[in-house]
Amino acid sequence: MISIIKKLFKKEDEHKGLIDNLIEDHKNLLGIYTEMVTEIKNDNFAEVQSLLNKFMQEYRKHILIEDTKLYIALEEKYKDKKQVLSTIQDISKDMDKITKSLNFFKRKYSVINEANRNEFIKELEEIGAVLVERIELEEERLYTLL
Repeated sequence: MISIIKKLFKKEDEHKGLIDNLIEDHKNLLGIYTEMVTEIKNDNFAEVQSLLNKFMQEYRKHILIEDTKLYIALEEKYKDKKQVLSTIQDISKDMDKITKSLNFFKRKYSVINEANRNEFIKELEEIGAVLVERIELEEERLYTLL
């Protein structure tokens, strides 16, 4: 009986650690995003390029953890609750669309310069809005399911 209780607590601790790490990733991503906004306003194109690369690297790491840990744990927990499972799967599919958009953005702006500065800023603002909305959804609704 004691070993079962220990396993239950270990699982909760593991999930809490996972959620804490994902939330920390969000803060990190928002910090990099904010730096990009500052640097593009100052026309520091090389720094913006570096930050965009860093952002995408951190984003991909975050998504990998969500895909290999978070969604698997949620699907296991709610395997018998079709409606909740469907919502989780919809959220995951939506994340795939966001990832495709970010990958396109990264490829489109393989070079950031004066010629594409204004368009970059416009699209960066759109990405920021999507990013904040998604983070709020995950932290307020998705992560609480675990």
